[in-house]
Amino acid sequence: MAKSKIVVTGGSGNLGRWTVQTLLDAGYEVLNLDVVPPRERICESWVADLSQTGDLYEACKGADAVIHLAAHQAPFMAADAEVFRNNMAATYNVFKAAGDMGVRRVVHASSVAAYGFTYAPKIWNPDYLPLDEEHPLTPKDPYSFSKVFGEQIADSYVGMFDMSVVSLRLAGVNFDLTYESLPARWEEPGARLGTFWSYVDVRDAAESCKLAIEADITGHEAFNIAAKNSRFQTPTTELVETYLPGTKIKDGAEGCWSGLDTSKARKILGYTDRYIWEDHIRPDGTLISK
Repeated sequence: MAKSKIVVTGGSGNLGRWTVQTLLDAGYEVLNLDVVPPRERICESWVADLSQTGDLYEACKGADAVIHLAAHQAPFMAADAEVFRNNMAATYNVFKAAGDMGVRRVVHASSVAAYGFTYAPKIWNPDYLPLDEEHPLTPKDPYSFSKVFGEQIADSYVGMFDMSVVSLRLAGVNFDLTYESLPARWEEPGARLGTFWSYVDVRDAAESCKLAIEADITGHEAFNIAAKNSRFQTPTTELVETYLPGTKIKDGAEGCWSGLDTSKARKILGYTDRYIWEDHIRPDGTLISK
């Protein structure tokens, strides 16, 4: 794809800022749409309500791709009905405007939550671990539903328009670039069990967005995005046996493997995790000086 105009929704947010900067560094023209202005104006930015379509249609004129990051980022960010309404209205409007305006690629920020475990009131055993993109999606909360339904919109729209869509099922994004908060989490490996001990550095997540607009893909494809290893020092098979006994573990899973299988993203998108906690934290929990 020629390096041209990319629209980023939610570009003022934590992941959005890194994504905008990554695109600018790669030579793209970027337009940020967000309900709040950016902390630092590094590209053209519009304050826009994505529940309304006017700004979206104007923004998509001449755009080669849209990266849709704007959303309530968890079910507890607002009332359940508001999380679902906000996320679904914005996602539908982005796809509709992009399709009508001839945008050829949409990158949709999905989530590990699409599998249904992350925010479920009660955990259950997955069919197998690590999860690959073929594992069933069984959402239990409004945020997860919004991500799954967004992927279903993508399935439909690639058949209606000359458009391709990449859905990125992002692991929990780490915004602590020093990783100094991580050792405290090692004391509770059973907390937030539904992420299956996966994570992704915000810089790698932003890079995956860039890779997604550049990939040679037709139709709609979903990709898990996570670090190859987990965020814990305990071998993952031991964690599974302790917290999810009886869960099938796929062949070849050894050591501190992530609960998300990212082999598809590594093969097709060229994704790799360049920023990992092991470069910042020693096994005893102390910081590695840089």
